[in-house]
Amino acid sequence: MTIRRDQLLRLFGAKPLLIEGSKLEAGYAARRPYAFQDGVAVVDIAGVLANEPSLFEAVFLGATAYGQILDEVEQAVADPEVRGILLRINSPGGDSDNAFETAAAINRLAKEKPIWAVADNSVFSAAYLLATSAAKIYVPEFTGGVGSVGVYAEHVDWSEYNRKLGVKVTYIAEGEGKTDGNPNEPLSDAARSALGAEVSRLYGLFASTVARGRGLTEDAVRELGAALKYGPEAVAAGLADRTGTFRDALAGLIAATRKSGAFAGPKISIHPGGNTMQQETGQAEVVQAATPEPIIDIETVRAEAGRHGYADAREIVELCALAGMPGRAAALLARHATPAEARRQLFEARAAEEPAEIRSHVMPESGASAVGSPENSPVVKAVERLMTTAKGGK
Repeated sequence: MTIRRDQLLRLFGAKPLLIEGSKLEAGYAARRPYAFQDGVAVVDIAGVLANEPSLFEAVFLGATAYGQILDEVEQAVADPEVRGILLRINSPGGDSDNAFETAAAINRLAKEKPIWAVADNSVFSAAYLLATSAAKIYVPEFTGGVGSVGVYAEHVDWSEYNRKLGVKVTYIAEGEGKTDGNPNEPLSDAARSALGAEVSRLYGLFASTVARGRGLTEDAVRELGAALKYGPEAVAAGLADRTGTFRDALAGLIAATRKSGAFAGPKISIHPGGNTMQQETGQAEVVQAATPEPIIDIETVRAEAGRHGYADAREIVELCALAGMPGRAAALLARHATPAEARRQLFEARAAEEPAEIRSHVMPESGASAVGSPENSPVVKAVERLMTTAKGGK
């Protein structure tokens, strides 16, 4: 509903207002729930984590709901201007309820856009469970900590206190074990056994999730126990990827998403003579398209090189792929470069590369990002030419 200026004036007693009435619609009021910088959304995860935080937890413990975290990550993934997502975490952990479901959902979303995590400064227990869904985890060198892979449950026995107050609680129930674990009587052996089994089950889920997310064995995770690991020690244990602050992680993700070309900004349509980008004004501005780096089907090239018997081709293609420069393989193969020469040239190219380089994967002839077909791959053609030459062809 659009609010007219004269209606606002009447509502506020005809006083002059420093406000634009036409901008008070719901769409204009919408704001990103996360910080946003250079294509990266920063989702904050702070305080005690809970499925449904109580008022006390929210006000005094700064609790965050799992649903809120997931909502923000989902919105960031859907945001066309977001290239990557950074989870900035400062939490001691929290409830097991909905923790594993949230971690699994973030893991699925990480397949759509890069998700990294950084300790700012504590990422423990359930918070670390969420962090393991990220592709990379940063931890500050001196005071940042991660870990505490463990589960516990508590039972509060009020029976003695009730006895002193003269309070007696009687339960009338049907169903074996219905009142097991209630706080008004000591924990029975059956209740203790059932609670212990649930703790063991959740710990098994926790250990296997961390092992899968961090590339560790489950035995290795269990051997760490619920230890808290800080800085370089966390990296050495495999619980984090590198030391660094929030600013380091943010800068790294910004650079990584720029280099990978994972840009989901304004839609670009291609026409002969250049790109046409639709501006906010509705006017079209024509800009010349830079010649893109060819997109290479690396798996097909590896197979082709192996099938034709060009011994060094496979290694050169592998080196180019690992260096993030698959397009250089064609020229190296055409010059009959040795793997040693290829390695040296790739190292020099990486050293000279501008950190803020942005590579476009927009194909001028198609008007969209595309995966190169094997038959059109310049590397495949180069390998085929080399094979023909080796057999005496032209």
